[in-house]
Amino acid sequence: MAARQNKLAYITGSSRGIGGALVDLLLNQDYQIIGMVRTPVPERVNFMSISIDLNDVAAVQNFQFTEVSDEVLLINNAGIIGEVSPVGQVSDSSIQKVINVNTIAPQILMNKFLKTYSKTVKKGHIINISSGAGKQPIDAWASYCASKAALDLFSRTTGEEFEARGIKNWHVHAIAPGVVDTQMQAEIRKANPANFKLLDRFVSLKNDNELTDPKTVAEKIFKVIKYPLKFPETVISVRVFLFIRLSILAIVHYCVPF
Repeated sequence: MAARQNKLAYITGSSRGIGGALVDLLLNQDYQIIGMVRTPVPERVNFMSISIDLNDVAAVQNFQFTEVSDEVLLINNAGIIGEVSPVGQVSDSSIQKVINVNTIAPQILMNKFLKTYSKTVKKGHIINISSGAGKQPIDAWASYCASKAALDLFSRTTGEEFEARGIKNWHVHAIAPGVVDTQMQAEIRKANPANFKLLDRFVSLKNDNELTDPKTVAEKIFKVIKYPLKFPETVISVRVFLFIRLSILAIVHYCVPF
């Protein structure tokens, strides 16, 4: 991908789950995509992968955005839950890894992304995959909750900086995708019930088919990418789409005679 591209997207954790679904969707929208993964995956037309371990802070610091494009997109999708245990029983290494992958790596990548493109590319967007866990405490998820709360505030601050400097065509959003049928959910269901008091609830979500398909989440995220001005708040949830849809239905019901 040495030639200049019209639309270019970098996606972390692009091999499966939400990341994989976003790759498929954006390829159909004529994006050139660079997937940032621990283990390279086969190349496809307009898709290549780069091997990077987001837990390796030095590797993240050494990463360079080198491709050129008229429109650029960074999706910080990769995330880990860490050990599902209460504080006092979690290993130090788990705490460090969760913060490295979920908080430090996305912040460094955002910083590098803006350094590389914000002064030369007129249109750019950063999407951080957040979580409802960043808004409230969840039993046995302390590091994960803290990591997502930090990412939300970093995103909000970046958005405020765009506004303060009159930057109109650059956007940043932190999107909580809801409870999605991904590998992370499978890991959560393997937790020790003695350490995780909500285990039965998460098992039931799977058994009752209440987990959202990654493809559905990717489609909702793409609406934010395509229409960023319709989502003025930096930190949002996919549930906002339900509220928007219900509002539209209410208007139609009110205005159309039966």
